[in-house]
Amino acid sequence: MAKSPLAKNSKTVNHVRNNKNVVPLHLSIPYKNSNSRKATEFDISLLLHLGADSNNVKINSRIPFLRSFCKKTNQYVDYGRSAATVSSLYDALRAFIVFSDAVNVDPFSEAGYLKYAGNDGELRHRMKMYRPSKRLWEMSHGDELGIQESTASNKTSALRTALSWCGLPADTWATHHRGFSGEQTPYKGYSDAEEEVLVARISELFFILAPQLIAAKKQNLVLPIELPVVIDLGGHQEIISIKTSLKAQTHGKSKTGTSVKSAAAFNMAMGAAYHLMCFFTSLNDGDVQSIAHPITIHTDERDKSLQVVKVSSFKARANKEVDAVLSNQSFDVDKRDGVKFIKTLETLSALYGGGEKGSELLFTLNNQGEKSSTFNLMEINKHLMVELNVLSPTRASCLPWFKELFYSYRNQHIIELKKQTNTLGRTVVSKVTRPCSKTKSVQGATNSAYCILSCYTDLPLKGILLPLTYSDKDAEGNISVSFKYRNGESHHFSVPAADKALIEDIEQFATELADKQQSKRAERLLLKRGHQKEAPKDWDGISLISANLMTTWSIETNEYFISLQSSRWREMTSNQAYSVSGAGGVQSLLQNLLQTIDKHYANGDPRLNRVIVSQALQVIELLDEDTGLEQAKEIVAAKLGISMLTHDEWKKKQEEERAKTNPNGIHCNGQQNIAGGKNTQRETNNAMKLQLSCAEYDMCHKCQSAKAVDETQSIYKLISFIDVLKEAVNLYPNAQEEVHERIAAFEVTLDGASKDVYDGAMVLFNQNGRHPRVSMDHAILALHR
Repeated sequence: MAKSPLAKNSKTVNHVRNNKNVVPLHLSIPYKNSNSRKATEFDISLLLHLGADSNNVKINSRIPFLRSFCKKTNQYVDYGRSAATVSSLYDALRAFIVFSDAVNVDPFSEAGYLKYAGNDGELRHRMKMYRPSKRLWEMSHGDELGIQESTASNKTSALRTALSWCGLPADTWATHHRGFSGEQTPYKGYSDAEEEVLVARISELFFILAPQLIAAKKQNLVLPIELPVVIDLGGHQEIISIKTSLKAQTHGKSKTGTSVKSAAAFNMAMGAAYHLMCFFTSLNDGDVQSIAHPITIHTDERDKSLQVVKVSSFKARANKEVDAVLSNQSFDVDKRDGVKFIKTLETLSALYGGGEKGSELLFTLNNQGEKSSTFNLMEINKHLMVELNVLSPTRASCLPWFKELFYSYRNQHIIELKKQTNTLGRTVVSKVTRPCSKTKSVQGATNSAYCILSCYTDLPLKGILLPLTYSDKDAEGNISVSFKYRNGESHHFSVPAADKALIEDIEQFATELADKQQSKRAERLLLKRGHQKEAPKDWDGISLISANLMTTWSIETNEYFISLQSSRWREMTSNQAYSVSGAGGVQSLLQNLLQTIDKHYANGDPRLNRVIVSQALQVIELLDEDTGLEQAKEIVAAKLGISMLTHDEWKKKQEEERAKTNPNGIHCNGQQNIAGGKNTQRETNNAMKLQLSCAEYDMCHKCQSAKAVDETQSIYKLISFIDVLKEAVNLYPNAQEEVHERIAAFEVTLDGASKDVYDGAMVLFNQNGRHPRVSMDHAILALHR
């Protein structure tokens, strides 16, 4: 068959994809970890894959949800909100997706949410596994650690927000399970003894390092390899040497070739300055780190000797500026004062960082001598704790673990203890014992022996000579262990008689090492550094151990060393201020809402701060020098608390008064009575010249007339009313703060319902949806009042 003339000369068409018509999948969020000063663009496309693992299959149905999440996160940060919040929401979402994929449930569904946060969900399991009395080293391999209820509350809150940003009605799902209401453990402030040690040693470090660094920079001098710092340890002084080099180990370098050496003199000085700033100002961690140049010093017009510095920073989460005033009134360490401290810090900061307007006052330098984009306080704190030897007064509680480590090393075995995360996202204990080299064995036994001895005494352990001598048991069941230093001084410490064998085993270990020394004339030391071919020598600094040893041994902060935390400085200052000016003074000092103070900064008696039943802003108005915290609580409870009528009380009221409940499930007499507040119902009646019953059902949590009812239908109405308020959050984002205030108040009321009544109401809600008397109109009217 003849071909068509057109086909005869035709050529095969090569179809070329027009890449201009293909929209690349771009899933990124602004991410900021706890050490970073700036947010970076972070690709979250891993969440498209099963188990958030790029090696697994890609699930395209997740694209719309993650696109929505990315859009919301970028808008959130563009509006000036914290990128750190976005990071926490992403972390919560990722953990949830990994869990959901592991149990084969769709994470972007109500079923997936309830599998994780529901009444029989994963978080409930983790709560059951939580054992606060057990430390990590007291557990066995494979044990689950669990979480506190307050942690579960934080996780579900973050997850619901993340899922809402994915475009899902997550807030409505929360009504299908019990809430998490665990109280967070209040921060424990420093004791007087701890404060004295910390302030003295940290200020000595700063006020010795900073002037030397300033002088070297001003005069363009090359810094020596080490800068000496004299630390007063009470009975004696110790010289520690802080290396000045900024060059870090190569494995710590970033992709750009930069790295930060936390133990460098400048970075240590900045770490010390951070804690002194916390001590002087009582600001939050974020607020301290955001203090910026310039710093202005004001002189009192009438008293020229009085100088004050006002330092300010912005608290994005609360959308307000916070400040603190430092005066030149001295504190107890060598009569140094706040003004002198800030002058020294500002000079140091400006010389090494430029001091441009708006630039951070506190920063670290990288290996190239440039300002780093990170401020890794955790790493700096490790070096501060070891170099300054700030031992916890409760460190003796670690003795069983140190003892186990010592005998394991003596048997030439090492115990590797750490936390691991399994496929379900649960944190489990990994505790494995394996053989180690002779060198590792000796080093580990020496370190653990040092820690054991330091738990019994505050005396220096450097330069103690063998042998030790032991006394007989005294009336209290203790023995005295006596020894001599190389300078001839004699000292002793006490141990329980039951621990004598442990001390003797440490002495035996030291004796074996001394017997192996090639030089028989060399000193025989209880603890030493150096190989057997070398003469025994002391270690540098105060402490024998390294900065990372506590992490290697999985010993938590404040178990062996005193933890260095801004929250503990704030709590300490809170305790001191409370005794003088009450909680009002605490609020002023800490720049915090009283609700936050009650939750985190318990004063001398934590019970006093546990329950303020209403929104904290109204409590603050009541607090002054004549109104104590307990009295303020009673006033506010009377103002804002909705009392709960029992079933019998409600039945009697129905029989006598034919009482009914409002659409929100609350009973009242129809007369609005808001103590100290604006009576909007009276204004309405006056304007209309009518006597109408109150219909402002969203204000019941503030009304004295309101009574909740412990009866199934009434609680069903209340649950429905809370549900429409939560839906209003999505419909009217600009009114979120007002809605959440009402939701929180009504949920507190809901907690007062008996379990049987609540369960019955939830059955009705799940079967029938919202109560027919409750509609979105109630929430909309509340928002536009």
